[in-house]
This record gives sequence, structure tokens and C-alpha cells, in this order.
Amino acid sequence: MRISKTILIFATYYLLLTTCLMGCGKETAEVKKTNIPVEVARVQKRELQEILKFTGDIEGKDQVKVFPKVTGKLIEYRVQEGESIKREDTIALIDRDVTGFKFEPAPVEAPISGIVAKTYLDEGDSVSPQIPIAVIADMDKVEIKIEIPEVDYPKLKLGQVAEITLDAYPDREFTGKLSKLSTLVSPQSRTATAEITIPNPSHLLIPGMFARIRVFVGARKTLTIPLDGLLRMSGTGSFYCFKVENDKAKKVFLKIGIIQDNLVEVKEGLKQGDLVIVSGQGALEEGSPVKPVSTPGVETMGGDKK
Repeated sequence: MRISKTILIFATYYLLLTTCLMGCGKETAEVKKTNIPVEVARVQKRELQEILKFTGDIEGKDQVKVFPKVTGKLIEYRVQEGESIKREDTIALIDRDVTGFKFEPAPVEAPISGIVAKTYLDEGDSVSPQIPIAVIADMDKVEIKIEIPEVDYPKLKLGQVAEITLDAYPDREFTGKLSKLSTLVSPQSRTATAEITIPNPSHLLIPGMFARIRVFVGARKTLTIPLDGLLRMSGTGSFYCFKVENDKAKKVFLKIGIIQDNLVEVKEGLKQGDLVIVSGQGALEEGSPVKPVSTPGVETMGGDKK
């Protein structure tokens, strides 16, 4: 009898303890579920500058490959890469090497004044009028050739200012202008070619350098959200965000436009005044109860009120 009574007391204690733990766990889960703190920001109209971005390589403004006029072998270069040269100066000498005849070395002259940007051959190499031996570039101005997508072509016009940055000079910015704009769009690539000319009085910009270009094509006032609020679905690549609606998180798919600094243009999916969640999204799913916390620039924090 004593053993049975002990077992009964132990079983009753275990049942009460289990019930308490399960109840506490459920209560804790419910508290967490109804108290997900998030930071929010209002959808606002702001002025954004539309910027087109391109990449390209630096080239001399006047840059030509130099070909010999005769067949033979390269005797020597009279200049080295990086040296200045004037028009009609001798770049190299060619041994015409014709059996049974003896010729004076044939000079290869520079067709323009500039810098010897590149030499292609070594002494003793065979040459012909089809083989270039050097590149001469006028370095007082340089240019970058770019490809303009068809959709952006109407936004560009001659004389527009371009900002150029290079890995070689990470702390400097150079300025150029759109100097040529093709009137033909390629039906294969759906792009048009253009050129940007950059003053280069100190010859810091050297042919072959990789450049990043930004062209400012206008400004407009448009709906925006902070970049921190923008999310992207893996797999599909679709953009979305969470907004606060009736004190719950609502997933909204977006059509976006310009991304400038920390702002994203919203073309579809939100309206002015909506509260977008910009921090804490990692714990959210559709319908999660949320509690907005103080966020700079947001006056009203109560759910989806405006």
C-alpha cells in the first residue's frame, strides 16, 4: 500500500510539472509571436537623379596602329613604350632582306604626334605591311567607347557630362563629355556606340586602363523606400518588402527603378505613407504580428496608421 501511494504521488507530481512546463512554453511562444520588434520607414516622394552606368577602356583620342610599308625583318626600334614622338619621326628600321639586292634600312615613320603606347615585335621578327609594329596615341585627350542600350538611347545627347573613376586612381574622379553618339542602333545587340572624351593634360590616363562611367541624365520626384527595406527572393530574383498592415507583416512584391545611394525607387507595389519594415525582417513571414519601434523620421508608429 505504501509503495502504491508513493507511486501515485510521484505520478501526480510529474503530471503537474509537465502541464506547467507545456503551458509556460506555450505562453512564451505566444508572447514571442505577438512581439516581434521591427524598425519601419514611410514610403515618401523624394527627388532622385537618374544615372546611367557604363564601363570601358581608356584609348588615345587619336590612336593609330603603325604598319611598315615593306616586307623584311625588324632591325631595331628607335623609341621605347611611353616615349613621346612627333609626326614623321622614325619609329623603327626594317631590313628589306631581298636576295640579290642590298637596300638601306627602311624607316617606319610615325603618322601622328603622340606617345608610343605599345610596341608589338622583337628585333629580328619578320614584318610585312599587314603586321602592325606599334601603336601611337595622342595623350592630351583620351576617350572611352561605350555601348548604349536601346532603352537608354533617348536619354543621351552630345555634350552631356560624364564622371569617370579608375581602379588606378581610387581617390580621384575625372570629368569628360559625350563627344560622339551613333545614329544607328545595332539590330543584333540592340545597342548604339558612343564616345566620351576626357582632357588628359598630365597624361595620367593611359590606354588600356579600365574605367567606370556615370552619366547624369536628369532628375525626377518619385516614391522611394530605404535600401535596407528591399529584399530579393532566391531563385526568381523578384524584389519584395514587408509593410505593416493592421499590426501585421504583409509581404509586397515590388517593381523598382533607380537605386541611388540608400534609396530605391518604387514603381509598383506601395503607396505614399505606407510603413515599410527596414530592420528585423529575418524573423518575419506573411501575417507575423509586429511591433514597430522608434525609427528616425517616422512620426506615427501605430501599425498602418498615417
